[in-house]
Amino acid sequence: MSRLPPVRVIRAATAVRTALAAVTRRMVPPEVGLLELASGFMATHTLYAAARLGIADVLAAGPRSASEVAGEVGSDPDATARLLRACAGLGVFRQASDDRYELTPLARGLCSGTPDSMLPVVLMLGDPSYQGPWGRLTHVIETGRPGAEASLGEPMWDYLDHNPGFAATFNNAMTRLTALDWPTVATAYDFSRFVTIVDLGGGHGQLLSLMLAAAPAANGVLLEREAVIEAAEEHLRRAGVLSRCRLEVGSFFDAAPTGGDLYVMRRVIHDFGDEQAAAILTNVRDSMPRDATLLLLESVVPPGNAPHLAKSLDLDMMIFVGGRERTRGEFDALLDRAGYRMVRVIPTISTISLIEAVPTAAGR
Repeated sequence: MSRLPPVRVIRAATAVRTALAAVTRRMVPPEVGLLELASGFMATHTLYAAARLGIADVLAAGPRSASEVAGEVGSDPDATARLLRACAGLGVFRQASDDRYELTPLARGLCSGTPDSMLPVVLMLGDPSYQGPWGRLTHVIETGRPGAEASLGEPMWDYLDHNPGFAATFNNAMTRLTALDWPTVATAYDFSRFVTIVDLGGGHGQLLSLMLAAAPAANGVLLEREAVIEAAEEHLRRAGVLSRCRLEVGSFFDAAPTGGDLYVMRRVIHDFGDEQAAAILTNVRDSMPRDATLLLLESVVPPGNAPHLAKSLDLDMMIFVGGRERTRGEFDALLDRAGYRMVRVIPTISTISLIEAVPTAAGR
């Protein structure tokens, strides 16, 4: 693994980018700035179309004209030329002097089958099943209730159980995002000191496989819904760690596996409001040995008005499942309510932080 820059360096670079963005906004009339912000959805759908058509994979073989691309992906030549032109305006693809298009560094992230591909994430973000609930945001703000059910016809988790196509898209994106976060997590935290690592709601098992690779003497336990467990077993087998794993079908609303010394939840608690989150954490605490550690991998909302992904994810959680992103103080209060003592919050160079806690005597 290549050496990652320190958190302070990334924060300084982010501050510079934020300042430059602010200067750029001040260089245009406010109405133009608002128009640019409100038009942001167009970029999402432009990238999604290119991703669905597999255009990056075609251009990975070398520059192609718009008509050649259209011939290979089975699309309309004129419409394809206009899509490629729009993508090039976003820095995704580049038009050469002979009117053929080629990949840019950004476009390489849309290629399939590469370790750094962001294709699964783009396919989720642009999917109609994901975009539809976002169209209900105003209603969510007015009522304080999730908008996914009104858009999808049933609550989000039920929809995933009943729609295997979107469920695969969703879980593939979560697997990719887990891998994206992992280098920063592995740099910030030592997993090798634990004997049994329990991953609660760990999806396809990507995070568990990475933690076990970093802790070769440890065993793992994955708790997941029945609809996900088969795919998780296959992923853990391919990762070469299945022999060290136990897979349990169940819900952390009922109980957590016993006997672990590290209990991990990655972007789980943000799916729930305070009442449900406290209930989950309490169930986990009741199953944990007294000397075990809880590790939450979550975004922590920073103070102030600087841009941060957590502030947009907060709306995302509110729309889909009624959850929320939290500040450090809110995590501290939630953990205390559920019978834990926060030990530390470890920032990383990504948008995720590691929140370490232990059960309190009073909570047992």
